[in-house]
Amino acid sequence: MSVSLRPTDITDADAVSSLLVKSYAALLADAYDQETLDAALPLITVAQPDLLTSGTYYLCETSAGQIVGVGGWTKHSPTGQDDTASNGNIRHFGTDPDHVGKGIGRTLMDRCVADATATGLSELNCYSTLNGEAFYRACGFLPVEPYSLKLPGGVIFPSVRMTRTL
Repeated sequence: MSVSLRPTDITDADAVSSLLVKSYAALLADAYDQETLDAALPLITVAQPDLLTSGTYYLCETSAGQIVGVGGWTKHSPTGQDDTASNGNIRHFGTDPDHVGKGIGRTLMDRCVADATATGLSELNCYSTLNGEAFYRACGFLPVEPYSLKLPGGVIFPSVRMTRTL
């Protein structure tokens, strides 16, 4: 299957949110209890306007225009914890569950790593979902620590903080 990769813009918000809902609802079910998912999914499946317009958030789409993956990076951390001049942060990755294992995530990650390296960053951080750790390891990230993401409304979402040297 051939896919193209392009930066997102604000007009992609609904399509990105739809993909995140489909991806996270299916792929996170084996790693999180239903109570956690019920609280977190409405918060983590909404496309973020600042990411969509950052120039460093991308989507992969088929020749038929179906979005099959999204993800990107920013210098700003979603937690505020890792903001330094030399670090970047992987942000809001998701793959259509029908297209997992077809290189979509790797295509997005390769673009992120190339761009972050070109800007002079020396490290990328990510806050991996529990079931995403294997993907990030395969992309060269190493686990640092378990991390409880604090979402709006006091929702705690277990994750794994990981880093990759560039």
